[in-house]
Amino acid sequence: MEVGHAASPPPHILGYTVRSRTRIYVSYIVPTCLALLVYIAQTASDLALSYQHFRQHAVGYGAGTLVLVLVPPLLTFLLVITSREQRSSASSNQNKCLALGNGLLRLILFPFFVVYRFTMRLFWSVEALFHDDDDVERMKCLEKATQTSSIELYLLIQAYAQAAPQIILQLYFMLEQDLFRNYETSAVQALSLVFSAIDLAAITTSYQRIESQRRVGRHYPWATPQQVESHRCQLEQNERLCCDAERKKRESERTIASFPESERIMANFHARQPIDSAQGVATHEVHLRGEDEVDNEALEQLETKALLHSGPKGNATDDDKLQVTRPKLRLWQKELGDLDTIEVLDTVPETPPPPPPPVTAPPELPVLTPSADGPPAPDLRRTASDNDHRRSRRVTRPLSQLETFKDMLLINAQLYIKEHVPRPPKLLIGRVNEKPDEERSPLVARSPGAQMPNGSPLTPKDVVDFYFPRPTKIVNGIQQDDFAGRTVAFFGWIAFITMRMLALSTFCVFYPRAFFIVLGVHYALMLACLALETRCRGSWNRTLFYLLLAYIYIFVLLEFRVCFKSIRLWYGGFLVLTLVENIAMTSIWYGNEVFESWWFGFIAEWILYSGILFVATLIVYYCILRPRDVSLIVEDDAPPVSEPETSVA
Repeated sequence: MEVGHAASPPPHILGYTVRSRTRIYVSYIVPTCLALLVYIAQTASDLALSYQHFRQHAVGYGAGTLVLVLVPPLLTFLLVITSREQRSSASSNQNKCLALGNGLLRLILFPFFVVYRFTMRLFWSVEALFHDDDDVERMKCLEKATQTSSIELYLLIQAYAQAAPQIILQLYFMLEQDLFRNYETSAVQALSLVFSAIDLAAITTSYQRIESQRRVGRHYPWATPQQVESHRCQLEQNERLCCDAERKKRESERTIASFPESERIMANFHARQPIDSAQGVATHEVHLRGEDEVDNEALEQLETKALLHSGPKGNATDDDKLQVTRPKLRLWQKELGDLDTIEVLDTVPETPPPPPPPVTAPPELPVLTPSADGPPAPDLRRTASDNDHRRSRRVTRPLSQLETFKDMLLINAQLYIKEHVPRPPKLLIGRVNEKPDEERSPLVARSPGAQMPNGSPLTPKDVVDFYFPRPTKIVNGIQQDDFAGRTVAFFGWIAFITMRMLALSTFCVFYPRAFFIVLGVHYALMLACLALETRCRGSWNRTLFYLLLAYIYIFVLLEFRVCFKSIRLWYGGFLVLTLVENIAMTSIWYGNEVFESWWFGFIAEWILYSGILFVATLIVYYCILRPRDVSLIVEDDAPPVSEPETSVA
């Protein structure tokens, strides 16, 4: 059985399965090369732009540009050294002082380590091409290419701490200048804007639904090796549970299909309807004679009348058509010929039937007053010794044949349970009578000469690998996007970021105070939505992270560290809110201000066209290229509330 998960990129494009070599190209080599080029161009253009600002004596813009370049590595260093998992992983391989020195070296020379990260991934991806399909060596190469590193955390922080504010800052500087500007600075600003937007769109595409994907197999790219191994073991356990559930389902279907009487029983069950004596019409009568026991003192000759009815709709079963009166007995029509013989089960009960009544019992019982409907019937509630009018006790008088039938049912049920129902091992049963001071013996395999606590040697039946079942639950998530889905989502986020950044920066040029008011209201609204989604549960570091996540929601929406309960409501509400804000801000400055350059009219057209392109790509992605939903059966081992939560890193 193939179990779907999100641990690796899907092996298909547009629903068509692709070869392993093609998958390596579209999922590893091409994205790595593009990301490396974008990072080099973005970092170089930002550093060159800072130098140009200082050269033109724009110290504020030059310092701001340089600070935005240095903030991401500093935040990454602080998150790594404050994370317990990252510290333990770094100190396990080397000394703590060496680990701290390595972190400081990465902080100072961060561009070189990022380039080394991309080149290492590219090397192992190309190395995987030289091995055969589904080869172990190819899998090892791809595993090394996707090896986790704290550099991935830096790239995530760089997108929202450097690229997003850099776009706002440089657009504001360009729109504030007149026509007579330095074109060298403008060219470098154009490069910085383009590659910052590409970087922001690429990171958003990769992490837009990471929390739903992480629930079904994907792990964070900066996770420690211990976390990756734990996640892999959990995924293997989930696959085993899914396979067990599918196997039990197939066995249940085969068992039901192989049961010979299943169709007849279900037909009788659906056809059975209660028949009222007023609605049913008696066709003929069958007179039966038998013996009954009354207080084990007398024999009674009974005449039983069975009325065979036909239902009003004609769909009743045979046992419903048979009605036995005086006393009420449930008899099968095929057994009316010989009541003393019941051949239903194959096993003879161990206990014999009850003995017959003694011969010295009175010959007959008192007779009730005859009625006009039929012959007189014996009074089964009274005995021959009841000469007075005292009320006699009620006793149960089963027929000997029905008593035998009941015993046979019980014995067959016991035999079925003994043969088919598994019993716990003797080692567990022995613990019930165990004294509290006795040492408990573990349920593990021992050496051949080992003995039980009471001195008896262990047998193969005692030494067992007993598995205690645990409660399970269903976890829903999604797979990773394929190459087509990633491409369409990337262009959609490019259009959305272009529309959002142009609207915000242009509005800031004309109305700076209103710009900060709009951002503050949007930030407060996103923070309130996060508090409502998480019910304000979590430690102080998670609360601090929510403050940073609400800042990211000013530009884009990510399902990161918060699993949305209603994903359609979140994305639909966010997109409607941002579209309304963008249209409102653009309409205000476009309708009320006088422009000195054609740039502002061009920007208004770009905002409109970017919004249309974004809506079109959103429809295509959601209706055609949306990744497939995944449901996994996982063990319900939720951590206790008092357990400290992990940090962001």
